[in-house]
Amino acid sequence: MNDQHSSDSAQLSTDAAARLLQASESVDDRVREAIAARTQAIIDAWMAVAVVVYCLAFAFSNVGGAAGAGLIPGVENTTGEGVSVTFLVLAAFFAASGLTDGLTQSLRHPTGRGAKLRRGYATASLLPFAAIVYLVFFAPTASVPLAVLIVAASAAPVVVLAIRSARRAKLAGVRRPEPALSALLDPPGRVGTAILGLWLGAIGMLTAPTFGVAGVIAASAFLLVLLGTRTTRFGLDRLAEDWGRTQWTAVGCSYLLVLALSVLLARSTWDLGVVGVGGGILIAAPLVFAAFRPAPIWEA
Repeated sequence: MNDQHSSDSAQLSTDAAARLLQASESVDDRVREAIAARTQAIIDAWMAVAVVVYCLAFAFSNVGGAAGAGLIPGVENTTGEGVSVTFLVLAAFFAASGLTDGLTQSLRHPTGRGAKLRRGYATASLLPFAAIVYLVFFAPTASVPLAVLIVAASAAPVVVLAIRSARRAKLAGVRRPEPALSALLDPPGRVGTAILGLWLGAIGMLTAPTFGVAGVIAASAFLLVLLGTRTTRFGLDRLAEDWGRTQWTAVGCSYLLVLALSVLLARSTWDLGVVGVGGGILIAAPLVFAAFRPAPIWEA
């Protein structure tokens, strides 16, 4: 009788332990999903800003201004057809997109309502580019204020969806704990981060009219390398997984500096050779500095 009672107790203890383990795994899954949602919200906000600024820079540097409405009154586009400046802007945006795509792929993919939000965000992101195509091919002589208004309005859905993503993450109510450890990036990470900064800086420098089509060649090579290194150890998608706040802040600064340089090269009366060289150095500096700064080590 006692043996039967002991056997039943052992079975109950085993069942209770199994249920407790299952409940713990379920809680762990929900926490990870909440952390992923918060990270995704930050990515969405970052990309919403990147899209808006990209479109505004494109509007200022490549369209409008036929009546002299530019960064400096009375100055029209000073770089001919603006092809080099276009490639400069595209290089920066494709770099930002590659980094954020890589980080997104490392997260848990949302289901249900979250999945619908992701599809809506992807669709909304196309609207600003459609507006740019319209301005370039159908309204190239639109004034700069009108061009800015059009691209800003087309980018509004991206901003709205980024806000919705942030609200969804806030409802989850979970933050990723601060990392206990930090260390320098591994050698490929340091090299990749520094090369990214130096290459963007070189494209900015060579985009100045002084260097002819060298900027277009450098930007084209950069885009080909981005495509060729996807999913490799040196690709931006892998690089983004290793970065911390310092590296992401640095790429944000370099991105904004690239777009600012594109506008200056297109619509300023300053010495464009000096502007290009100075701008290139400023673009490269944040990422080269960040390549040798610590990044957090997250628990698996």
